[in-house]
Amino acid sequence: APHPSGAMSTGIVEAVSVSTSSRAVASSRASTARRTIRASSSPSSRLDRCSAPRAVPSRVGSARTSGVGFASISAPRRSTLTRGDDTYSGTDRSGTTASALSAAGASSAFAVGIEAFFSFLGSALAALVAGFVALSAWRRNLGLLRPRLTLSKSPRIARLVDSCPALHRPLRPPLLLQTSLAQLIAYLLKRNLVPEARWTRETLTTEDGGEIALEWYECCDEDDVWNGLEGDGSVTASLPSAAPVTCVLHTLTGTAADFVVLAREAARRGFRPVVCLRRGHLDAPLRTPKFNLLGNCDDLDVHLEAIRVKFPGAKLFGYGESAGTGLAVRYSGEKGTRNPFAAVSCVCPGYDTTEGGAFSRFEPLLDRHLLASVKEMFLSANEELIRGFDRAYEAPGYDELIAAPDMAELQRRLYGVEGYSSLAEYHDRTNPMGTVRDIAVPMLVINSDDDPICAPSNVDDNLWAFEGDVDRALVRTPIGTHCCFYEGRTLRPRSSWAHEASLEFFESVLNDG
Repeated sequence: APHPSGAMSTGIVEAVSVSTSSRAVASSRASTARRTIRASSSPSSRLDRCSAPRAVPSRVGSARTSGVGFASISAPRRSTLTRGDDTYSGTDRSGTTASALSAAGASSAFAVGIEAFFSFLGSALAALVAGFVALSAWRRNLGLLRPRLTLSKSPRIARLVDSCPALHRPLRPPLLLQTSLAQLIAYLLKRNLVPEARWTRETLTTEDGGEIALEWYECCDEDDVWNGLEGDGSVTASLPSAAPVTCVLHTLTGTAADFVVLAREAARRGFRPVVCLRRGHLDAPLRTPKFNLLGNCDDLDVHLEAIRVKFPGAKLFGYGESAGTGLAVRYSGEKGTRNPFAAVSCVCPGYDTTEGGAFSRFEPLLDRHLLASVKEMFLSANEELIRGFDRAYEAPGYDELIAAPDMAELQRRLYGVEGYSSLAEYHDRTNPMGTVRDIAVPMLVINSDDDPICAPSNVDDNLWAFEGDVDRALVRTPIGTHCCFYEGRTLRPRSSWAHEASLEFFESVLNDG
């Protein structure tokens, strides 16, 4: 009788033989199937197939093992491969593994592609910044930002301009602020970029009960006197009483905080800076239902009279920006030879403010920004007062004013709250170009070619104002946008070319006698 262990060995060997033979048969049949498929793809094979007899499946022989006999294993019946079979389509287990590996490879390739894209993007941005900086430096160093001067025929204005070095040198904007957009963004953020200043307010009351004010500059936090280290905390306190006064006429929604850089430079040069705040610009509600976008000549008389009472021996100089230039020009023209100002500088004037003029030429995006600011500052903050105002003449009320779609339309509807009975009267009494021919003092006008508020077309349409035997100079610059003209080294504005040019012009008038 066979030993039990021998029987066990024989069973194991037979099982191994069966498994080995099965794999061999499966492999052989897969190879045969692939050859059959390839052969069937040719025209001749298809013809042969029609006449050839079908092959009969064969039986596979036996596998040999050591120490035992042969075990006969029957081969499975072969079936014809079709497109739905796993072996044909490659979707068996090995095919699933290959698909997974293919997906992993695709994912890896995608990640490499993304990394390469961002690497290229970073390199491109770095090259762009480097090119921009190089171009900016090239523009600065080659003097491509030089101002262009148009002088009237007066010998005096030529003499005054010759004494102003800033008018004859190129602008030196910071390397990263050499575009209109960059300077405009810095302008909108300038209150965060300039030193904190100390001002002393002198509130004044007009004849009709309105409230205006004078903001006297004392010092800023970059001065030694800021913390009382020197003097009494004011850089202007040590100025003589006869020191010239720079009277600042501010912008459409401006306040004293917008003129810290100008005030500091003016004080450094021996001028006493003061900002003439109009109605609605005192961070307080209106006292009367009346305000003026461009200012009011009667109110400016109150400002200047208060200054002359305080410093009777001082010469006054008018510095206007944007909307403030309209008041400076209109007032100087109305006063003629009795003008309290010894000279006037106008930075970014809009010139004609009648229909189709300055208010109709704002860049649309900035027009919306200004419209929202004006409505908030003058209308929303004083809604109850304006609604309750009983006018002696018919004029647009609060609802019509707050619904104005743009600055030009708002200006058309404001004539009532500005104190006029009609739009025609409003234009006749406020348009700066209506009195410009009567200005009798030296006047410097500065405009930038890239100004999106006071468009260059405004200048072109009013070049006649600089003709004849008058003391007027027009300066046009290739860069400066609206009331910016920033100068510095890299990013932060340190000074304004327009401030320097205006103060040099005032000094020239003082020295000219």
